[in-house]
Amino acid sequence: MIKDYYHFTKQNQHFLMFGLLTAFFGNYGQSFFIAWFGASFQQAFELTSTEYGTIYSTATLASGLLILYFGGLFDRVAVKTFTTATSLGLLIACLSVFFASNVWQLAIGLFLLRFCGQGLMFHIAFTSMAKHFNKNRGKALGFVAFGMPLGEAILPSLAFGLITLVGWRYTWLALAGALVLLYIPLMIWLLNHSSKRLHLIADQHDSDTDPVKRHWTRKEVVGDKNFWLLLPAILSPAFIVTGIFIHQHQLLSNKNWDAKWFAMSFIIYAFAHLKSSLIVGALVDKFNSRQLFSFYLLPLLFSMLILIPDSNYPILTLVFMFLMGLSVGSSGPIVNSLWAEIYGQNNLGAIRSMVTSIMVVSTAIAPVAFGWLFDNGMNFQDVMKIMSVYLVIAMLIVILFVLKPIGLYQNDANKP
Repeated sequence: MIKDYYHFTKQNQHFLMFGLLTAFFGNYGQSFFIAWFGASFQQAFELTSTEYGTIYSTATLASGLLILYFGGLFDRVAVKTFTTATSLGLLIACLSVFFASNVWQLAIGLFLLRFCGQGLMFHIAFTSMAKHFNKNRGKALGFVAFGMPLGEAILPSLAFGLITLVGWRYTWLALAGALVLLYIPLMIWLLNHSSKRLHLIADQHDSDTDPVKRHWTRKEVVGDKNFWLLLPAILSPAFIVTGIFIHQHQLLSNKNWDAKWFAMSFIIYAFAHLKSSLIVGALVDKFNSRQLFSFYLLPLLFSMLILIPDSNYPILTLVFMFLMGLSVGSSGPIVNSLWAEIYGQNNLGAIRSMVTSIMVVSTAIAPVAFGWLFDNGMNFQDVMKIMSVYLVIAMLIVILFVLKPIGLYQNDANKP
């Protein structure tokens, strides 16, 4: 497996590094990173927790809805043009937060961070790999997914250090500078050296390209019942993990776990995320995403189950985070390969942007849904029982009603 990755990355190093860097800088808009500035935002703009949460959720919902349209443009606009525009939007987001003198300017900055960072930058990274690879699609997606745990490992410490050194405003100015001095010039250089790979989707002449017989449009996908049957399982990792992390104080108080120890366990989470992305990416190429799809949620289910008993041993924190990281890391290569395998590559930007839009909305709903359950008398263990039942039902729906009639997903050109 290591040898396969070595040869593959060596042959496609420029395009793969473009995807990895794009995913890494997309972490600017992720909740785990922006959370480090939450207290500073509330203090500087005199916001209550409810007010700040409302602004953040609104920005997230708005970005999710806009991605539905703008993400589809990726199928019709050159990768370099689309990525340059998105990175400039992310640059404006950083500068908007830096210059913000009132809450409205902060809201605009947060919206652009969520839209261009969490939304479009990750959309570019994963969709470009899924569109321009076929035989090695899983490895490409697994490699690019490394940008996410890399950000989880580096950016929080960087934010903490810069905030301590220069304050939160100048931290965002430094982040803007990194885009101008590092990402944008590197992105352009890497794409200039990736022209052959970028033309494969159009020419269909390379041995790495084995297109499906039929390329579905987004309208046809919306009308496919199997798409909607897949969604509960596909949305579950982002929905559940967001709900747990946003309300992590409920977990810590329920289990009597130390907050510092829990923070350190994120290293285990990032490690599991990375390893599963790379390993599962290679497995997708060896088998296919359909065969692996019914298994990738099992680690997440087990992570829920170990929290239900009353036991509160600190070692369970590491096991819990490791299992969650396995499912989250696996989802990148499996889910993104799945859309290309089922629906083809020509309209993948439009299809994936629709999924991304729905997923972003689900992550905005998760904190509210979990909070409602807690406010109505449920403890963390009760909520984990509900999430476990949800996962089991989602997996059974996929196995019984989607994957069982496997012939449906064998490049059937006559199935609309």
